[in-house]
Amino acid sequence: MKLHCFICATITFPDDPVAEQQHHGGYLHAQVTAFQRAGVQLTLIQNGCEFPSLGIPVIRNPLAKNVAYNWLLCDVNCAGDYWVFLPEDCRITPAGWEAIRKSDGRACFTLAKDPKALICRKGIFEGLPPEVRTACDLNFMGKELGCLLVRGELEKQGFHSINSQWTQVSRQPPLWANEYIEMIPGEHLNTNRLRRIPSLDNYGVREYKASASKIEELYAKIVRDNVELVTKDALACRSLISKYGPILSEVPYHP
Repeated sequence: MKLHCFICATITFPDDPVAEQQHHGGYLHAQVTAFQRAGVQLTLIQNGCEFPSLGIPVIRNPLAKNVAYNWLLCDVNCAGDYWVFLPEDCRITPAGWEAIRKSDGRACFTLAKDPKALICRKGIFEGLPPEVRTACDLNFMGKELGCLLVRGELEKQGFHSINSQWTQVSRQPPLWANEYIEMIPGEHLNTNRLRRIPSLDNYGVREYKASASKIEELYAKIVRDNVELVTKDALACRSLISKYGPILSEVPYHP
């Protein structure tokens, strides 16, 4: 089982480059120390930010993207048998890495209720409906909506947690953690709030506790609420169109 781990970081201090680098740099050094013992291939995904990578390969997005889009990037860029998605402020314990390797053969699984560490077999997105893959790129939907769509499809492939303590909540800070995954000490800022990205919390839903019909209702409302913002952002990109003809590029999905 060859693992390829992607650590994701999203812009936090857009107006303060020094604070931005210090914020991400602290987490990265803590991650590198842990990965030196794990022996796992490592790539950084920097969303809307740029900071020293300590020589680690980097995938950069010009905008802060949602979690589901980052999952898609992991799938298409994976150089191993499985990819691991890991936010920068989380790290997998030695017991966690051992448990992951023992789960070889499963299509997809996680280590905690909030999918801080999602592990999937390479190519898993190829079997998802085009509508779900496209929804992964709808940044205005925020973090959760794309995740719910993807996880709904992954459940058909046996998606579940491999940890009996997957619902455990750490005390300091009060985030999802257990014997397999832990939060790196530090200031855990709410990127959704800072970037004004919609989240289910804004609509009265806590910890994903809502019926399917309620989620469907909120899905439509979030789309309606953000159409004007999406239009503004899209039109602002007109000047980015190449003056030298089409530029061929590969994309991680085919609408």
